[in-house]
Amino acid sequence: MAGKTQTVDQDTVKDIYRFIEEYIFENHKLCSVSEIVNSKKIARKKCLRILKELISQGKITVVYEGRGKPTIYIPTYMFEEILRSQRKPSWIEKYTFKRKAEMIKKIDELRKKISHYEILERLLYGTGDPLEEAVKYALEYLEFENVERPRKKDSYDVSFVYNGKKYIVEVEGTTKQGSKEKVNQLNGWVEEELNKGADPSKIVGVLVVNHFRDRDPEERKEPLTEHAKRFLKYYRFVFFTTCFLFNLVKKVDEGSLSKEEARKMVVEGEKYA
Repeated sequence: MAGKTQTVDQDTVKDIYRFIEEYIFENHKLCSVSEIVNSKKIARKKCLRILKELISQGKITVVYEGRGKPTIYIPTYMFEEILRSQRKPSWIEKYTFKRKAEMIKKIDELRKKISHYEILERLLYGTGDPLEEAVKYALEYLEFENVERPRKKDSYDVSFVYNGKKYIVEVEGTTKQGSKEKVNQLNGWVEEELNKGADPSKIVGVLVVNHFRDRDPEERKEPLTEHAKRFLKYYRFVFFTTCFLFNLVKKVDEGSLSKEEARKMVVEGEKYA
């Protein structure tokens, strides 16, 4: 008698696929079975069934496997993009068509203009380094003073100056709500500035959250947990979502809001009571 074929819940399949994608974006490395099992708290056999289903759907690809070695997975679209980027030999430049070179020049000019908007659009879906860069870019676009993103790993994400005050920014991109842990982390960066001798009246902590970033902004729920709200109030930090920042930038781009007005709204932040 043949054994029963176990069906795989498609919502769980989608959840695991999102995890693999998020893992790569957040950790800058590929994902193995162990990472999925340990993070999602599911049985290894169930995980392997789900991964097999994702492979059959063409959603993921195995990029490495070996006896006694971890099997490594990557979303298929990422893998195909890698294969398409085959390196051209340096001598091919001598044979470039003149009309092609003219087209490339126009494309490059358009690409630079498009890149401006694509960086800002990351405010709605990004996490990790891409989101932090997008926040920095948006603040620079609004012409805040001394916008910086420290390169060292153990530091706050972004800082800027407004009316003589230095704003220390902690950025969080999550598929959940903004957390108390990020508020405490922000407080740590503020305390570090004070320990260096900064004037307490000249330092402001800012929490920026891209909450439920995998959803359409119109469908997103409350951006902060209750614990996060309480600690934000306790520390008197400024808070706003990346959706809020995106909308300000969009209004400036469309001409319905001045950069000066937008800057004032940024430092006032959003209400989180």
